[in-house]
Amino acid sequence: MHDPLNYHQEVYRKLIHLSSSCIPFMLWYFGKDTFQPWIISCAIILPILDYGRRHNKFLYRIYSDLFITFTRPIEQGILSGASWVIIGAAITIFIFNENTAIIGLLVLSIADSAAAIVGIKFGKTQLFSKSLEGSTAFFITATIIVFSLSSAAAYVNFIAVIAATFVELFSTPRINDNLLIPIVLALILTIGGVG
Repeated sequence: MHDPLNYHQEVYRKLIHLSSSCIPFMLWYFGKDTFQPWIISCAIILPILDYGRRHNKFLYRIYSDLFITFTRPIEQGILSGASWVIIGAAITIFIFNENTAIIGLLVLSIADSAAAIVGIKFGKTQLFSKSLEGSTAFFITATIIVFSLSSAAAYVNFIAVIAATFVELFSTPRINDNLLIPIVLALILTIGGVG
């Protein structure tokens, strides 16, 4: 398992990650036309600030005061997970319709958080760089979300969940699941006819 934080740091980190579920709710409430410019602006500004923290002492000090306790060591030299969440959300909202984007972003926020928390607390069976227990938590949570919200045929929903689970399982800090999970899931649901 890569760059683990202790359990309490990971829970705090995932509570912040879980707060990204406000993105699909704002998309649903405001609609794509209103919300899209805001999320795209955030997807430009946040990575610039995130990158800038490595080169500007003032930005680094602010980042350290607020986020350093739950930043994984690997993220010291690359974009943080938060930047990838915003970039993934902006791309997903830009490319796909509201329904598939909302489903993909909820899976990212909720299922990915469940995978990390369960995997760190109960993960005993290593599966590539993750744990079987964490991947199972992701799969179950994603299944509940997708089958509750998607109008696609059951087999399409199942393929979407399996694909998202594999993305989460095989992700690395450099091939970030925060970017790929909502895009892959929304793509499969779109191909499967979710409108």
